Amino acid sequence: MIVTPMRPGLAGAAGLMMIGLSLPAADAAPAFDAPADVGAITAMETDLATQTSMKGLIGDYAPDATVVDIYAPGLYKGHDQINQAFERQFAPLRTLKHHMDDINIASDGTFACAAMRISFDFTLKNGTSGAMSLRQIDAFKKIDGVWKIIQQHIAVPIDGKTGSAVMDGTLPARGPIAWAANPLTGPAVSPDQAEAEIRRWMEVGALSTSIDQLMRYYGPGDDLLVYDAFYPGEIRGRAELRRYYASIMGSYNSIEVKMPVFAADSDGSFGVQIDTQDMRLKMKDGSTKYISLRQSDCMRRIDGKWYSFFEMISFPVVAQTGKAIMENPAAFR
Repeated sequence: MIVTPMRPGLAGAAGLMMIGLSLPAADAAPAFDAPADVGAITAMETDLATQTSMKGLIGDYAPDATVVDIYAPGLYKGHDQINQAFERQFAPLRTLKHHMDDINIASDGTFACAAMRISFDFTLKNGTSGAMSLRQIDAFKKIDGVWKIIQQHIAVPIDGKTGSAVMDGTLPARGPIAWAANPLTGPAVSPDQAEAEIRRWMEVGALSTSIDQLMRYYGPGDDLLVYDAFYPGEIRGRAELRRYYASIMGSYNSIEVKMPVFAADSDGSFGVQIDTQDMRLKMKDGSTKYISLRQSDCMRRIDGKWYSFFEMISFPVVAQTGKAIMENPAAFR
């Protein structure tokens, strides 16, 4: 099976998409990487990566958290589903060691996001050992003074030629993102208005049919990171983003998008969203393509417009075969 890397989900075309995130206006410019927030979230992520049981971890998740995971079905909502799904994965493990290849954290003190690449070495109870590398975006909200995960997206990239998961696709570390001098200019709106704007932004952005349309949803500067569904698929800055998706954006005439799952939260300036998307594309060669994917975004509201600065697109993987599930034509029947 030959799979051509598609452009990100939100922008909504031949296979992948994108979104945006932001923070509230204040008398003084709000910090995007306050040391206290970065330190607290780094400590949480380190603890999450070292555990082999959910007993001490489920409390880090908000009761209504949404998780998109590597393995199909790969969508879990609330403590019970999240706990059961991860305990099944932890059950065969004997030992687990991790290395944080890259981590970038952004926060306004109320919401935060961490975008990471993590490598693991593991040993199973049956004596099998192995390694895997994944990418992850976690969205946090401070609830009663404590950071809680409200959205989590864990994925591995897919080989574009075989459609198989690249389970140990390590990449060189690229280090911290250089944030803009004033990354959170606002103005903030009410949380309800913010969530409605984010939903509308997704619905309109998913129908983009040109690279210029797509680029309006990211930035507005170069302090952005996208994890695409296909290996290697790490994109930083607007120039890389344009190069990566330019050839794809002209390959289809029209697109239909359905979003069976959508969850958003915001303080009016910093926003997060996570969704699933079913797409039907009418290609310029006359053919029809179907794409089904999962997408998460961390976003900021600048001059009344939302922009994505962290985004991940992924496909669920069948654990028994290692193959990605990339289409769902039945969604349009």
